[in-house]
Amino acid sequence: IHLRTGLIEAEGLMETVNNCTNCHSAKLVTQNRMTKDRWNTTIKWMQETQNLWELGRNQEIIVNYLVSNYPPIAKGRRMALTNIDWYELEE
Repeated sequence: IHLRTGLIEAEGLMETVNNCTNCHSAKLVTQNRMTKDRWNTTIKWMQETQNLWELGRNQEIIVNYLVSNYPPIAKGRRMALTNIDWYELEE
Protein backbone atom coordinates (compact mmCIF):
# COMPACT_ATOMS: atom_id res chain seq x y z
CA ILE A 1 0.00 0.00 0.00
CA HIS A 2 1.28 3.45 -0.96
CA LEU A 3 1.64 5.26 2.37
CA ARG A 4 0.69 8.79 1.34
CA THR A 5 -2.45 7.85 -0.60
CA GLY A 6 -3.48 4.41 0.65
CA LEU A 7 -3.62 3.16 -2.93
CA ILE A 8 -2.55 -0.36 -3.85
CA GLU A 9 1.07 -0.63 -5.03
CA ALA A 10 0.88 -1.93 -8.59
CA GLU A 11 1.78 -1.01 -12.14
CA GLY A 12 0.32 2.40 -12.93
CA LEU A 13 0.30 3.63 -9.34
CA MET A 14 2.55 6.64 -9.84
CA GLU A 15 0.74 7.76 -13.00
CA THR A 16 -2.51 7.58 -11.03
CA VAL A 17 -1.08 9.44 -8.03
CA ASN A 18 0.54 12.13 -10.17
CA ASN A 19 -2.55 12.79 -12.27
CA CYS A 20 -5.47 12.10 -9.94
CA THR A 21 -4.46 13.25 -6.48
CA ASN A 22 -3.48 16.75 -7.57
CA CYS A 23 -7.16 17.72 -7.61
CA HIS A 24 -8.82 15.36 -5.14
CA SER A 25 -8.07 12.68 -2.61
CA ALA A 26 -7.29 9.10 -3.53
CA LYS A 27 -10.36 8.08 -1.53
CA LEU A 28 -12.61 9.76 -4.09
CA VAL A 29 -10.94 7.71 -6.81
CA THR A 30 -11.19 4.34 -5.07
CA GLN A 31 -14.75 4.69 -3.82
CA ASN A 32 -16.08 5.00 -7.38
CA ARG A 33 -14.98 1.58 -8.70
CA MET A 34 -16.00 1.99 -12.33
CA THR A 35 -15.62 -0.01 -15.52
CA LYS A 36 -13.08 0.91 -18.17
CA ASP A 37 -15.72 2.65 -20.30
CA ARG A 38 -17.11 4.55 -17.33
CA TRP A 39 -13.62 5.72 -16.26
CA ASN A 40 -12.90 6.98 -19.76
CA THR A 41 -16.23 8.82 -19.82
CA THR A 42 -15.52 10.34 -16.40
CA ILE A 43 -12.04 11.46 -17.48
CA LYS A 44 -13.53 13.09 -20.58
CA TRP A 45 -16.11 14.85 -18.39
CA MET A 46 -13.35 16.10 -16.04
CA GLN A 47 -11.40 17.39 -19.04
CA GLU A 48 -14.45 19.21 -20.43
CA THR A 49 -15.79 20.65 -17.17
CA GLN A 50 -13.10 20.47 -14.46
CA ASN A 51 -9.99 21.63 -16.34
CA LEU A 52 -8.31 18.24 -16.26
CA TRP A 53 -5.34 18.26 -18.61
CA GLU A 54 -4.88 15.87 -21.51
CA LEU A 55 -3.52 12.62 -20.07
CA GLY A 56 -2.05 11.25 -23.30
CA ARG A 57 -0.74 7.68 -22.96
CA ASN A 58 -1.12 7.96 -19.18
CA GLN A 59 -4.91 7.67 -19.53
CA GLU A 60 -4.73 4.02 -20.57
CA ILE A 61 -2.21 3.28 -17.79
CA ILE A 62 -4.38 5.00 -15.17
CA VAL A 63 -7.63 3.38 -16.30
CA ASN A 64 -6.00 -0.07 -16.41
CA TYR A 65 -4.61 0.48 -12.90
CA LEU A 66 -8.02 1.50 -11.55
CA VAL A 67 -9.97 -1.29 -13.23
CA SER A 68 -7.40 -3.90 -12.16
CA ASN A 69 -7.13 -2.80 -8.52
CA TYR A 70 -10.53 -1.22 -7.82
CA PRO A 71 -13.02 -3.08 -10.04
CA PRO A 72 -16.75 -2.48 -9.75
CA ILE A 73 -18.38 -4.53 -7.04
CA ALA A 74 -21.97 -5.62 -6.88
CA LYS A 75 -23.79 -3.88 -4.10
CA GLY A 76 -26.99 -5.06 -2.56
CA ARG A 77 -28.56 -6.11 0.63
CA ARG A 78 -26.38 -7.76 3.20
CA MET A 79 -26.71 -11.48 3.74
CA ALA A 80 -29.37 -12.59 6.19
CA LEU A 81 -28.10 -13.02 9.74
CA THR A 82 -27.88 -16.63 10.88
CA ASN A 83 -26.94 -18.51 14.04
CA ILE A 84 -28.09 -15.74 16.35
CA ASP A 85 -28.90 -16.32 20.00
CA TRP A 86 -32.01 -14.19 20.39
CA TYR A 87 -33.15 -13.15 23.84
CA GLU A 88 -36.29 -11.62 25.25
CA LEU A 89 -36.17 -8.04 26.48
CA GLU A 90 -37.66 -7.62 29.90
CA GLU A 91 -39.76 -4.57 30.68
